[in-house]
Amino acid sequence: MRKITAEVLVVFISGVLLAGCASTDTVLKNSQESFSNLLSAYPSLITEAQDNYYVLTVDKETLLKISRDYSASEEDVLISTPLQPFVKAGLDVTKLGQGYQSDDTSLYLVTDFGKGTGVKTTPTQALFESVTAERKALTYHQELDRYGIALNGGKFEFAKDFQNNDKDLAFVIEAKPLREVGVNVQKIDGWTLTTWKDESGKDVDVLLKSYNLK
Repeated sequence: MRKITAEVLVVFISGVLLAGCASTDTVLKNSQESFSNLLSAYPSLITEAQDNYYVLTVDKETLLKISRDYSASEEDVLISTPLQPFVKAGLDVTKLGQGYQSDDTSLYLVTDFGKGTGVKTTPTQALFESVTAERKALTYHQELDRYGIALNGGKFEFAKDFQNNDKDLAFVIEAKPLREVGVNVQKIDGWTLTTWKDESGKDVDVLLKSYNLK
């Protein structure tokens, strides 16, 4: 899992502007400012766990874990969510593919962005270390007005302007890999199955958990 795959980056990109074009610096600057502003307004979203990760969560159940030092971690950015709803919907964890992990209580989407550039002292610096490693990991969903960080099998999104968005944070999981191992993706408690369009205009099913912090 050295880096996220091209296939992962294609998914979830209806109306998305990918970093890497002429406006990359603007997208990068604005997305960092948006994330920092959101955390400044809601500082309780972030804790620093003893295992050297920043942890972002609204409901204390579904989490974004961000390594403070990519060189000290094999999984640099993770989405963690309760396992049981997926098991009840038919998941056999032994069938999970690359980019997924599980333990007795949680399902993880894990992404390794390489060795990084040292210890980061803020959650924003830590999250955007992923973009330093992989520019195309940074996306902008124009229709929903949210920036995102693409991960193996999923995505984390945050509002460009949280004061004018009814979904300030969102966790996204690609539905197809789970469906292919027998999960009924329409019946996962706490997640909404919805359809987005990828950059080619094809419909893509995703599981969505979003939050209005206001």
